[in-house]
Amino acid sequence: MIRLAKYRIATGPGPFPELLDDEVIVLIDTLRASSTIVTAISLGIETVVPVLDDEQAFSLKGDSTVISGEACGVKIAGYDIGNSPVELIKTYRQSPFLNLVLKTSNFIPILVSLPRAVVCSTLNLAAVARFLDGKDCLILASGGRRGIAEDLGTALALAGILSGVHMDTGCIKSFIKESSAAQHLCGIGYAQDVEFIARVSVFDIVPVYDGAVIRKAGM
Repeated sequence: MIRLAKYRIATGPGPFPELLDDEVIVLIDTLRASSTIVTAISLGIETVVPVLDDEQAFSLKGDSTVISGEACGVKIAGYDIGNSPVELIKTYRQSPFLNLVLKTSNFIPILVSLPRAVVCSTLNLAAVARFLDGKDCLILASGGRRGIAEDLGTALALAGILSGVHMDTGCIKSFIKESSAAQHLCGIGYAQDVEFIARVSVFDIVPVYDGAVIRKAGM
């Protein structure tokens, strides 16, 4: 049983409300950064390193580190993969690695401005809700150039669980698949990502950002 929690919801790109004492920050970018991170941690990747510029990303590339980056949804030239959970899985299965470097248009600039955060997607919704059991939290729906429907939908679904009200999974999927961001991704060749992400609570993991890197909670 989830104990009812106090929560606030805010939308990106900021500025955000002042963080309260003992309040957990939950950051959501469903399409696609949160989902890429959740997928990475579920595969067994040990750390996800957020970066703001290409120079830093390329400096971190190595035998056990893959660099992932997108601009306007498209993979950045020279990066190993884009911000794509489907592409990430294929790459990892071909040659497993320990670290993922990630640069994105919307999520990463918000993340690195925060002292800490829990990363939430539809893919780990139930796990995040359990992690927040009895805690106060600030839920941030990051949004982006294509709107905020999918992130706000995920935020409302999480808030519903924390309030003891479960949103129908079909409704959550609709927030994602009918969003402007989803239509854009489908139009530029990432329909598989949209289908992959339009699922609810398939990974029982919680990625946590400590101000420097993202790891599985408890690691």
